[in-house]
Amino acid sequence: MHGTIGLAAVSSSTPVPLALFFWGYVAAYVVHILDESVLGESFVGMVQRHFWPGYGWKQFFWFNAGLMSLIVGSIVLHEELGGAWVILPLVFVFQMFTNGLWHLGATVLTRRYSPGLLTSVLYWLLLYLMFRYGRLGEAVRTGWLAAAAVGGTLVTVVMIGSLFVIRRSAWGEALRVR
Repeated sequence: MHGTIGLAAVSSSTPVPLALFFWGYVAAYVVHILDESVLGESFVGMVQRHFWPGYGWKQFFWFNAGLMSLIVGSIVLHEELGGAWVILPLVFVFQMFTNGLWHLGATVLTRRYSPGLLTSVLYWLLLYLMFRYGRLGEAVRTGWLAAAAVGGTLVTVVMIGSLFVIRRSAWGEALRVR
């Protein structure tokens, strides 16, 4: 491999540490928050229009600050304690992956850009790179990986599902006030 530079050289050598991919997800999440804030209709505007008329930038900020804290905390726990603690950051990896599927589905169904779709591609790319160059399938026990995939999917279902629950109660309340 004289003069070989790039990811091709990585695939035949030592895997890239998973923690580097996890921190890549933090960076992608920062970009995702910007995507939801400034591209097309904002996420706040979309939620106000379709789900929760009273939703605002304050809720958007605190939700994302809380989620970012949980993600960073999970990565630090994994880096410090290792072992099964890898499940926690992987839950967020799969949450971001499935959240991207939500954005894709919302875009297809509404034929309008769903704020966050563009950066969802980064989530999908990072997951591919984790399997390919971090050797995720080899580095993490199958049961841990399955638990993280189920956990991340459930987090997304709860997040999206809560919007529909709030929609029902928010619109019901708005109709009662009239």
